[in-house]
Amino acid sequence: MEARPAGLEFPQLGAACELTPSQVRSGLTMLRDTVTELGLPPLIYSRREGWYVFTIDPDELEVFEVGRIRELLTEARRLMTATVSPHAAAAPDDKRVRYIVTQLNAVEATLDLIA
Repeated sequence: MEARPAGLEFPQLGAACELTPSQVRSGLTMLRDTVTELGLPPLIYSRREGWYVFTIDPDELEVFEVGRIRELLTEARRLMTATVSPHAAAAPDDKRVRYIVTQLNAVEATLDLIA
């Protein structure tokens, strides 16, 4: 009830619900899945508003999507540089590692293109 009409920031939401940050993240993920199944507008974090909102505003959705894609791109690059590349250098003949490198390069290229 506290979340509307003024909205709550993430720490306030956790405190109001007496949940840990991990539980709040899991709850928001579950809520996103549920609203999608019900055909409701997507739940996104609005940087403009400063909290989670249900919206079908194309501009808000694009900002959210590009932000998430950039986060995923950063995660993929870090996985590649910090873990997979050293593994590939240590085991250049490992077919599985070469496959992972190929796939991560494709993922990185795709995310970079749409970001």
